[in-house]
Amino acid sequence: MYKFFIYHIFIIAIIFICNIKVKVMKKISIVTTTINIPLFLNDIVKNIRIKKSQKIFDISIIVIADKKTPKEAKQFCLNLKKKSKVNILYFDIGFQDKFFKKRYPSLYKLFPYNDAIRKLLGLIYVLNDLPDKIILIDDDNYCNSKQNFLGDFDIVGKNYNGQTVYNKNCWPNIYKSFIEQNNIPIYPRGYPWKYRNSDSFKFKKKKVRNQKIIANCGFILNDPDIDAVSRLFFKIKTIGVKNKNYFVISKNNFFPLNDQNLCISKEYIALYYKPLSAGRNSDIWSSYLLSKVSSSHNELISYGRPHLKQFRNIHDYWNDYELEKKHNISTDLFVDILKTINLNKKNTRYKNFVKLCNDGIKIAKDMIKRKIKKKIKKKITVRHYQNITGQKAIERNVESLRYIIEYFREYNIWLRLIKKYNFNKF
Repeated sequence: MYKFFIYHIFIIAIIFICNIKVKVMKKISIVTTTINIPLFLNDIVKNIRIKKSQKIFDISIIVIADKKTPKEAKQFCLNLKKKSKVNILYFDIGFQDKFFKKRYPSLYKLFPYNDAIRKLLGLIYVLNDLPDKIILIDDDNYCNSKQNFLGDFDIVGKNYNGQTVYNKNCWPNIYKSFIEQNNIPIYPRGYPWKYRNSDSFKFKKKKVRNQKIIANCGFILNDPDIDAVSRLFFKIKTIGVKNKNYFVISKNNFFPLNDQNLCISKEYIALYYKPLSAGRNSDIWSSYLLSKVSSSHNELISYGRPHLKQFRNIHDYWNDYELEKKHNISTDLFVDILKTINLNKKNTRYKNFVKLCNDGIKIAKDMIKRKIKKKIKKKITVRHYQNITGQKAIERNVESLRYIIEYFREYNIWLRLIKKYNFNKF
């Protein structure tokens, strides 16, 4: 009897210890797409091993190939997996067509070949076995051995006690923390044009307690994420960061998130989507939806570490400008629409995303109806519409509003499909 009792105590103790270990081993998925041999993974894997992250996290790296990806990329990933003992999953087009088309045919149709949006196939792959967080990274961003790549993202999913930043316009430009080689003031890609002024660099701070960080966007050194207009004007190069701490954005304040060095908590993985209609800046508008919904749930977004260095793939900046032009013109209207929408904190995150899209469509349609009734001949002189007639400005706004409607419609399709496949558990 005594031995029997001791035996059961021993078994219970083992189970308890194992459970503790499971809790410590947070599951992290790193996702990228590439049309190159993903050499940047060498540095990430090296960093993981140096920092012994494998003992702390359950790690998988998912590489989504495209039709332009060289065949050598697959063997490179297989060799790196064997050498490093890090779980690297390489999904070539054959695997994608077989796996995703069979399981999620309606979702798979949203991901055309030869487009960076295919990166999000990695998100779909993990939805049935959800990691604690997912990291999205571009294939031209490199980390070094001095930083802790995964450790710097550890802020995501934790409650935050400390200072947040805001300003009177609700658009603090935290790029002021960059040290630019020629002291050129810079703004991130997708930052609203009407808020690009000296006030954007003026911060206020306030303390918060027990508010969860649901996403973190790491800074990019050397070649930061800026719009094509800025790149055409200046040769921008960031050589450091003044403030090595995180910038946590206050509730109901906004700043663009790009997904070239981004970590998202599990509650929002299924909700993150980039409608094709928004082109190169789709990640930016989607980040504003993420900020809006997370604020309604008293959750926060942070910026800062890890500081990756980008050696940017070759771009045609004039072509990038043309691709970004419509989005740049429309962003001011887009953020104004978001500002007018009230979300209910009692709703699920999923329902609030749906509400944003439905209300956004309704508001934009109403604005079109009001604008097309106006007949204005007088020229206007506001900053972005100088020397054009009021009527021309209205026509431009109507075009922008139709563009915004299309974005929300596409996002709604995504939301309906994740519900169809039972991914809307948030």
